[in-house]
Amino acid sequence: MKIVFIAAANSIHTTRWIKFFINKENKITLISFKKPNQTTKNDINKFKNKLRILYVTNLISLIRVIYLLTNLDKSIVHIHYLGWHSILSIFIKDNSKLILTPWGSDLLINKKNILKKFWLKKIIRRSNFMICDSKRLEKEAINLGMDKDNILISMFGVETKIYKKSRKIFSNAKNHFIGSNRNHEDIYDLITLLKAAKIVCKERDDVRFYIAGSGSKIQKHIDYIDRINLGNKVNFLGLLNKEEMIKFYNKIDIYISTSLSDGGLSASIAEAMSFERLIIISDNSDNKNWVKNKINGYLFKTSDYNELAKMIINAIEKKENSLAIAQKSRKIILQNYSYEVEMKKVEKKYNELY
Repeated sequence: MKIVFIAAANSIHTTRWIKFFINKENKITLISFKKPNQTTKNDINKFKNKLRILYVTNLISLIRVIYLLTNLDKSIVHIHYLGWHSILSIFIKDNSKLILTPWGSDLLINKKNILKKFWLKKIIRRSNFMICDSKRLEKEAINLGMDKDNILISMFGVETKIYKKSRKIFSNAKNHFIGSNRNHEDIYDLITLLKAAKIVCKERDDVRFYIAGSGSKIQKHIDYIDRINLGNKVNFLGLLNKEEMIKFYNKIDIYISTSLSDGGLSASIAEAMSFERLIIISDNSDNKNWVKNKINGYLFKTSDYNELAKMIINAIEKKENSLAIAQKSRKIILQNYSYEVEMKKVEKKYNELY
């Protein structure tokens, strides 16, 4: 099977899809407007002998990509994230099948922009199929013109054999470790976590915060922590590669997500659940479909840093209860969010369309 992914090479979601299909006698091409970053470059390097990669960095490279698409033999062309790179879809011939995968904000936020909404409707009409990870995205796609019969709900999935704990939470008697790895952009609302950290650190001296990820707001967040003199208790880790991310999950006791919105269950939340970390996440989007408050995690009111701080402190004070809650999370991931199971669903659909 010939498969063309139009997706960002700096996203771990892209490398996971390539990883699944690349060793199955498929011919894979990746078209990306982004170069790999620290998180993805190792995986991309592993694939390079089996993967054709075309980076769009200037006019000449764009012309090469357009030439490839206009002369493409029968293929599956799969666009991940319906941003401006999806304009390349206009060059795909009818002998190929076009699949779309929205990631969340590309539908939920871009629909509010008249120009972007017009393009979303156009590309949806042009497509043959859509794969998304939540009922919420399915509903939005249908409202924009997608046929419900041409939508598959499939989770991004967690590699549960890799993403598993090597230590129990709260096993460090001296300190307790809180972590987040959402990016430093407004949509992820990390300032709420930092404000909660200020409250928690006033209450307890044995708590340390580890903030992974990058983004346009990172310096603003570092400056905030410096102003409130918490530089010795809040550590900014930057972008982490896969091996570093696994160490990150094993290091922390409590995982926090303050995101204002997600498409389905965030992959990072799912990974933390697979590690049996205690999760405390904002109550919006599809989160309540995966996390039952006080059963397998905690939900706090979006942007309410006071409630978040109280939940963190309470979780530390009631360690045995927190342990029991955290253990339930992995079972949910094994049953409903396994990478291997979800990708087999995608592979079946690829074969049907091809």
